[in-house]
Amino acid sequence: MNLLVELKENLSDSVVSRAAYYVDENPEKTRVALEGLLHTVVAGLMKRTTTEIGVNQLYNAIQKGKFDANLVATFPELLRDPEQINRLADQGSNSISHLLPAMKSAIGLAISGYANIKNSAAITLLGLVTPLVLGTLNKLVVEKKLDADSLAALLADQRDHLIELTPERLLDRIAEGLNIQQLLAVGVTPAKRTGLTERSPVQERQRFVPEPEEEGNGSLVKWGVGALALLALAGAAYYIWNNTQSYSSANEEEATSTEFVDSAAVAPVDSAKIRPALAVRTDSTTLPGSGTATSPIMTAMANYLTNPQAPAGRSFRVPALDFEPGTDQLKPAGIATVGELSTLLKNNPVVQIRLVGYANDAIPPMGNKALSVTRVLNIKNQLIKSGINYIRIDAIGLGTGVKPGDSTAIGKPRLKQIDVKVVIK
Repeated sequence: MNLLVELKENLSDSVVSRAAYYVDENPEKTRVALEGLLHTVVAGLMKRTTTEIGVNQLYNAIQKGKFDANLVATFPELLRDPEQINRLADQGSNSISHLLPAMKSAIGLAISGYANIKNSAAITLLGLVTPLVLGTLNKLVVEKKLDADSLAALLADQRDHLIELTPERLLDRIAEGLNIQQLLAVGVTPAKRTGLTERSPVQERQRFVPEPEEEGNGSLVKWGVGALALLALAGAAYYIWNNTQSYSSANEEEATSTEFVDSAAVAPVDSAKIRPALAVRTDSTTLPGSGTATSPIMTAMANYLTNPQAPAGRSFRVPALDFEPGTDQLKPAGIATVGELSTLLKNNPVVQIRLVGYANDAIPPMGNKALSVTRVLNIKNQLIKSGINYIRIDAIGLGTGVKPGDSTAIGKPRLKQIDVKVVIK
């Protein structure tokens, strides 16, 4: 299902006009802001489900919160009453602070700049949008009988819709504000809860009710808790010290590097530790051109990878990785080049790369940002099918390479290319 489409159906003209009046903004700008906030909140919750704690927290908030299908149905009427709308905005603001801690300000800045409204208005509208999103998710949980893992999977499935339906200039703001470049580029893997069983509401309440202290034993209990806390702190201090010693050499090596690594990069992994995990899969598929490297750029990359004195971090522009106009379909020469790249990675089993894509030929409604993402993901998927472990391949799309609104970028070329950067060699 497309959650964004379902959510936008609630933004009737009357809802938008009442929200605009409430925040004292132009109705057209308010609609832009409301739709942008729906995209942003869904993206934030999608990120939240990548951790086990986040999955449980979101599911509990939806199950036990005050937002449900009835709120969604009566949403337009609630906006008629100033008292109700104040209460709704406050509750939504508290919920988003709980679910996306420290993100409220970033979201406000992103939406105020995107819709050209006051930052205070963007924050207030965020408080109104949040109950609508959580109420819709509550309705889906009830109707489809979703557990926490199923809800996380549903949100993860929204990634493609998010990329497809979000305007490019908003997608850039969301990616930066929520720090989800990696999720947009390589996909969302929701966390699976381990060792947890579904609890009834009664069991949940019992879980958090402390045992009553026996009269006269309060001090003893408090001393016991204090002692346990001290032991826990001591253990944590030893763990941190031990790990600092283990990884000090790696950190020193990283600190001496002048190469900028963006926030979407895959964290470098000790090659000795990952070598067994990076073995070629037995179900690998042979790609066209997956023999010895023949193109000049692949030959240059092969020589670089086999040169122990050459440091990691070099990027190679690969012109042969070209696509049919406005699509993510590689041209025949590009397919053969992917095969050569696969062979290089198999011959150098600890190498990790980052595919960096740029596009300037998107066909509306798709934007160049989304097109660049789908193109690098296409290449990554082909490499995985050929037997390369996905851990070794990062992928990020940067649109045209020119940030929207960047006045210093006037005259800069809008790029269309694929770069292969060697992260570890």
